[in-house]
Amino acid sequence: MSTDLPLAGLRVLDMADEKGELCGRLLSDLGARVIRLEPPEGAGSRRLPPFTPDGQHSLYFAVRNAGKLGITLDWTREEQDDRSRLHQLLEQTDIWIESLPPGTLAAHGLDPATVLERHPALVLTSITDFGQTGPYRDYRGTDMIGFAMGGLMHRAGAAERPPVVAPGALAYDAAGITAGFATLLAYWKRLRTGRGQHVDVSVHESVANLSDWSLPNFSASDRGAVGGRAGAGIFPIYRCADGFVRMIILVEHHWQALLQWMGEPNELKDPSLRQFVMRLMKRDVIDPVVEAFFGKMKKIDAADEAQRRGIPATPVLTPSEVLSNEHVVARGTFCSLEIAPGLEAQVASGLYELDGKRAGPRRRPPELGEHNDEVFAGLGSSAGASTASDPPPTRAAATRDDRPFRGLRVIDFGIGAVGVEVGRLFAEYGADVVKIESHRGPDFMRVVLAGWINPSFASSSRSKRSLGVNLKTARGVELVCQLVKGADVVIENSATGVLERLGLGYARLSELNPRLVMLSSQMVGSRGPWGHWVGYGPSTHPVSGMQYLWNYPEDAEQPAGSTNVHPDHLVGRVGALGCVACLIGRERTGRGRYVEAAQFETAIQLMAELFAQESLAPGSVRPLGNASSRGVPWGAYPCAGEDEWCAINVRDDGEWDGLCAAMGRPAWAKAAGYATAEGRQRASGEVDTQLGRWTSERSPREVMETLQACGVPAGMLAHGRHQLEDPHLAARGYLVPVEQPGVGSLIFEGPAFHGSDLEAPIVRPAPLLGQHTREVCAELLGLSDAEIDALVAEGVLEDGPPDS
Repeated sequence: MSTDLPLAGLRVLDMADEKGELCGRLLSDLGARVIRLEPPEGAGSRRLPPFTPDGQHSLYFAVRNAGKLGITLDWTREEQDDRSRLHQLLEQTDIWIESLPPGTLAAHGLDPATVLERHPALVLTSITDFGQTGPYRDYRGTDMIGFAMGGLMHRAGAAERPPVVAPGALAYDAAGITAGFATLLAYWKRLRTGRGQHVDVSVHESVANLSDWSLPNFSASDRGAVGGRAGAGIFPIYRCADGFVRMIILVEHHWQALLQWMGEPNELKDPSLRQFVMRLMKRDVIDPVVEAFFGKMKKIDAADEAQRRGIPATPVLTPSEVLSNEHVVARGTFCSLEIAPGLEAQVASGLYELDGKRAGPRRRPPELGEHNDEVFAGLGSSAGASTASDPPPTRAAATRDDRPFRGLRVIDFGIGAVGVEVGRLFAEYGADVVKIESHRGPDFMRVVLAGWINPSFASSSRSKRSLGVNLKTARGVELVCQLVKGADVVIENSATGVLERLGLGYARLSELNPRLVMLSSQMVGSRGPWGHWVGYGPSTHPVSGMQYLWNYPEDAEQPAGSTNVHPDHLVGRVGALGCVACLIGRERTGRGRYVEAAQFETAIQLMAELFAQESLAPGSVRPLGNASSRGVPWGAYPCAGEDEWCAINVRDDGEWDGLCAAMGRPAWAKAAGYATAEGRQRASGEVDTQLGRWTSERSPREVMETLQACGVPAGMLAHGRHQLEDPHLAARGYLVPVEQPGVGSLIFEGPAFHGSDLEAPIVRPAPLLGQHTREVCAELLGLSDAEIDALVAEGVLEDGPPDS
C-alpha cells in the first residue's frame, strides 16, 4: 500500500464480475486495498476473451483486476464457514462492490438493508444492467445491450450499414467509472455522518448520461428527426498518403487558419462558410478540396502541421502504431506488467497523474485464491478492526437530508463537455459551483448554436452560478484568485498552458490555497511531444486507436463515422472520481493534490485488453464490427421504421432456444447445425439474415420485449425519442423536467445511480452568462454595489451577455 496515494487505508471487497470491474481497479490505482472475491470455480470474467496466446488467461480479467488481492469464498452457502468469513471480511471493509442480478443477495440471506443493519458504516455498491428497480430490472443485459440502450450505438457506423458497437467493453467500463464516483460520493457522506448506504448503479443510465445531450436536445425540438450517423459530416476524416486524419472545425478562427494554410482556395471563399452550420451543409464543396490538399501528405505530418497552426487534427493510428507512438511512449501511457505468472504485456498504466506521478496498477492480477492465506489470517485481528463506530473525521456533523458536497466550493473553468460535467456532478450533490466565463471568450458550447444558451450547454452547466469576469485583465485574475483562496476544487480543460499564461496555473493557485484539489484534462495530456495539441472528444478517437477499431471488419481500411463526442462525458466522470478521491485523501493529509486526466488515455483504458493482446501478438487486433466469439446471433438487427434497430446477443444454447421460441420456432432455425454454438458460428451470416427478416417486421420495442420475455438479451438502439418515452427511465426518475430561461421546457438527464442515503440531485436551470456576478462578488468577495458597478463599467466584470 502506498501511503502517498489519496485512498490509502481504504478497504474494498470487490465481487463485481464482468460488469463494472473497472471500479475496483480504479480505487486500487488510487491507493485502496482491494480484495477480489471470487467463487471457488473462479469469476466468470476469467473466461472472457481476448486471451493470452496460449489461451490460458483472460486479458479482459487481467487488465481490470491488476493491482488487486485475490481470494475465493463460497459465500452462497449459509451453513458453510465461508458465510461467517464473509461477515468477518465486511467487518473490516469500508466498501463492498457487487454486480449480481437484482435480488440475488436477498435470496441468499444478504438483503442489502439487513447487511447494513449488521454493518452500518458499510458502503455497498451494486452494479447491474438496469438497476434494482423499474420495469427492466430483471432484463438480461450484455455490454452491447447497455451500449445500445444507452443511446451511443444508434449514432455509430456508416449510414448504409448496421450501427456498430465500440471496441472493448465501453458500457460496462463506463458503469465501473460511474460506480467509482458514486461509491466515493457515498463514502464522503459517511465521513460526514458515520453512516454507510446501498448504492444502486445502472449500466443503462450510466451510458445514457454519455449520449451527448440527446435527451434535452430532442425534448427541445419539434420531436421529429432523431439524429443519425452523419459522422462524416460533423467530424470528417480525410485520406492522406499513408492513412487518414480527422479534422474538426467548429469555430471560425480554426476555419480561417485552415484557409490560410491551403492558400485561400477559390472554391472555399464563400463568406457564409465562416458559419459552422453552413460548413455542415456544404460538405460536398469543402471535402474534395480538403482531401486533395491532404492527399499528398503523411498522416502524422499533416496532423502535426495542422496543430502547429492551431487546427484540431489527429491521425488515425492502428493499435500497433499507438503502442509505439513517440507521444504515448514519452507519457508512459502503457507499462510493462506481468499479467500471468511469467508473462508480461503492455497494459494501460492508469487514468490519472497525481502531482505529476502516474497512479496505476502496482501488482499483477491475482491468480485464483492466491491471497487466501494472507487475507484470512488477518480476520478478527485488532489491526484490521472495523472503524464503523469511529466518529466522522474532521467533517461537521450533518442532518440526514444533507447532501454530501454541501459546504464545498468549486471553481469551474470548464469548457465543452469534460470540465463542465465534473462541475455538474459536484453541483448536483450540494457543492457551490461557480462557472468562470466571459462573453469575450465564452465556453464554445454556450455559443455553438445561435444565441447564448442551448440545451447541450444547459444540461452540463445546470445548478451552477455564473461569474462573468474578463481574465485578460489583471483585476479579473486577482478577483478569481481571491475566490480560489476559499475554494476546495478547481476544474479546467482548456488547451495546455492557457491557465498558466493567465497566472492561474496550479503552482500559483496551490500557493494561495495549499488545500486545493485541482483537475486538469487536456486532449492528449499536458506533457509529451504532442502536449500542445488541441481538439475535442472525437479528436481522441484517431490517436487512441479507437477510430481504427470502431469499424466493420471488411472495411478496416476505411474508417466508419460516428457523431458521438465520447470520451468527453466519461472523462467528466473520471475527473469527478479523481477529485473526490483527493478530497478524501485531504481529510487524512491536510493537503490538496493536482490531478491530471488525459482524455485520450481514458479511451485507451477502455480498450486495454486489446492493446495487451496486440503487444503479445502483433497484428492480431483488428476491427470486429458487431461480431463476437461469445455467440451467434450477436449484433444490431433492422426493425420497422426509419433507421430503427434492436441489439440481440445469444450467449448459449438456452438463450438460442429462447430466441427460437420467441420467433415461433421457424423452420430455418431448426437446421441441425444451429443446435450448437459452433454450428451457429459457422452459419453466422445466414442466421443474421434470417433473424433480420423477423425483426424488420416489428418495432424495436416489440422485438426487445418479446425476446426479453423469453430470456434473450435484447435492447433497442435508443435515440432521443426512445429515451423520452421510456417507461423504465421514467419509473427511475431519470427524466427530469426543467424550465430553462432562454430555451423553454427541457428534459434533462437524471442520475445514473441512487443511494439509500442520497437525496435526489439538485437540478436547477443553467445560468445565463454573468447571471450571478453581482451575487458572487458581494457574497464571496465582499464587494459593494458601487465597486461592482465600477468593475462592470471598466469591463472587468460582466453581469450578462453583451446583448442583454
